[in-house]
Amino acid sequence: MKKISIIMALCVILSVFVYNTADAGAFQWLKVGKLHVKVWDNGHESQANGNDFASYYFYHAYRNWHRGSSLRMGARDFTDQNGVYWPVKLAGMAHDVADEVVNMFPREDAEFLTFRRYTRYALPTIKVDGFFMNDPFPQAGDEVAPDKILGTADMMFESHIGTWMGVDIHQRVLVWSQRNHDDYAIYDMTLTNTGNVDRDEEIELPDNTLLDFYFLREAQFFVNREEVEWMTWDGCRPGEPLRIMYSYPARQSGHSWDRFGGAREWGCLRGPIFGGEVVVNVPTSVDNPTNDQSKPNVHYVRGPDDLAFSHSSETKGPSDHILVYDVMQQGYNVVRGTPYMEGTYPGTLHDMPHDERGGKFLDDDDWWFWHEVVGNSSGPYPEIKIGESLRFVWAYVGGSISPEMAWIKGGEWINGTIEPPEGNVLGVSDNLPKQYKNHPDLYATDALASEYYNWAKDCWIMTGKDSLFQNGINAVKNFQNDYNVPTGPPPPSIEVNSKPDKIEINWGSESETASDFAGYRVFRAEGRPGLNYNIYYDREYHPEYSWKMIFECGDGTANALTHSHADATADRAKAYFYYVIAFDDGIGNIADVNGKIESLESGESLNMTTRAAYLTRAPGAKLSDIRVVPNPFNIGAEELQYPGEELKIMFLDVPGYCTIKIYSESGDLVQTLEHTDGSGDQSWGDIGDEHLVTETGQVIVSGIYIAVIEENNADGTSTGNTHFVKFVIVR
Repeated sequence: MKKISIIMALCVILSVFVYNTADAGAFQWLKVGKLHVKVWDNGHESQANGNDFASYYFYHAYRNWHRGSSLRMGARDFTDQNGVYWPVKLAGMAHDVADEVVNMFPREDAEFLTFRRYTRYALPTIKVDGFFMNDPFPQAGDEVAPDKILGTADMMFESHIGTWMGVDIHQRVLVWSQRNHDDYAIYDMTLTNTGNVDRDEEIELPDNTLLDFYFLREAQFFVNREEVEWMTWDGCRPGEPLRIMYSYPARQSGHSWDRFGGAREWGCLRGPIFGGEVVVNVPTSVDNPTNDQSKPNVHYVRGPDDLAFSHSSETKGPSDHILVYDVMQQGYNVVRGTPYMEGTYPGTLHDMPHDERGGKFLDDDDWWFWHEVVGNSSGPYPEIKIGESLRFVWAYVGGSISPEMAWIKGGEWINGTIEPPEGNVLGVSDNLPKQYKNHPDLYATDALASEYYNWAKDCWIMTGKDSLFQNGINAVKNFQNDYNVPTGPPPPSIEVNSKPDKIEINWGSESETASDFAGYRVFRAEGRPGLNYNIYYDREYHPEYSWKMIFECGDGTANALTHSHADATADRAKAYFYYVIAFDDGIGNIADVNGKIESLESGESLNMTTRAAYLTRAPGAKLSDIRVVPNPFNIGAEELQYPGEELKIMFLDVPGYCTIKIYSESGDLVQTLEHTDGSGDQSWGDIGDEHLVTETGQVIVSGIYIAVIEENNADGTSTGNTHFVKFVIVR
């Protein structure tokens, strides 16, 4: 069975390359909060479009955790524009491949644009040492237009999509940057039966009435980079607070150590992230748009190699349309005989989630292959006549314990000092999922830790579910408030410059257009947060890797309002990153979904720098002052070198203008560095992204090296002064 699954999966992979050329829509990343989403004008989120549609902020980097989704519609007794009768007709994007030529395609507006991106304010510019780090703004389709945005969202993506069923989709995606609302993105879609099955304005099916219409969503999340994930759902039973399909870390069989959460030998929890899709609104009927809490009325989980679901509708025959429609009606029970959940809303058919079936590992089932796909459907809507609409709303949501807590608890687990979160008692009660209660040997004593410490670590990881659910509840409440939640001031533009003896941060005054503007706060992180290097090269928790406020000004602070700060506390040659937030006085804000009225800030990711700045020193007074740091350079002693930039050697106290030629002990020229910024610091390594390679791209080997420093004038001409420095590299 496994061999068959692998063959089928290879067929899917090949089909992706075949059909990807037909799926050439345009997209935009909405990078506002802690959850970034990639939105396509054609509504496609199939893996043919590149797998990564959502990235969640963790460990100072954005980790892609959404592999792909499916949005499909089905109706019975359908006659198309050519007079062909379909017992069941499907439309929409499949999970693995999609087609925007005839099946699901964007519609152009009067200016021949297929999407618009509206913002509540002009996006800030981000500049580091003369280099712009922000995406260009505005681009085609961009507009600063708060009046065109639903509610108070910071940004909204809008497109109009046609389908070969004659159902048009008005797609709007909304994101926020402030606390309580920066961990999700809301997808608001209105489906209207227009009878227009192609790109022109002619109505091919003017009398088209859709019968027993179903709406299906599928998703595949990849939140745990170290392992696989359980895919499950909640909200099918009366009294459950949130309708959500979500993913959380799992263990895979065949390992002799505990990999839950991805801790292993690293001393930190690298995979404690939860991700999911929350059902926000499902209409009761065409005539009653109010939310029907009992829908979706079907849930299921499947493998990624089921071709009827992985392939686009127009590539499949009537029998596959019927199969998918049957699953929309009854779940995967019709395919594999999966048992149904008990105690669900009357009249609903929810397959039992994989993690409730008693299995110990995901791969206990012979049908399992790689990452699971979870799905739900809503219907049937008996009749949708021409001009009638249905509004479906969902949200992608992320949640996790904090990066700092992941470091701390991971270290405590390795050291044998970890205690569980409050309220968890081994053998009595805990927050672990059902399969852990059925199989406590999942956290049994192993080569790394005792049963108690493994269990306590797992309890900390599972607290990420609380964060996920709270963020999902906030998304639902936001919709219920007509998207009117309080907002902070606009973010300021930021410019960071490396200077001798300081790093200078300057910011604009855009934030001061807010009537309740109060001041600014400057944050700094050390290392290489944008590249996530710290978790791969450093096994200990370093608070300096986290973002820390280093300066504030304005109302209620010790400093008068200003637009500049000189960071003189930075260490020489270390990499630093910055962002500046604006905050308000909170007096004029409305109550948030938590019932609190409080001061709010602009989004932290909106002007966060992704290029490092460095504090330098003045040139050396004489050539004999030149130093190589570290010397020797030891690839096995990264923690003694530059945090986050372990492959870097610094030449310190060099002349302001010079040429540094690096030779091997045998006299071969390895690298030439031109130093022209007038400082006394020159790097060989991460600053120039050279990573200690030769001019021909070869990796440097262990040995003795000689640097020849030739002093230059500011115009590049030589002064005739030369100095030699030896240093050692150990790899």
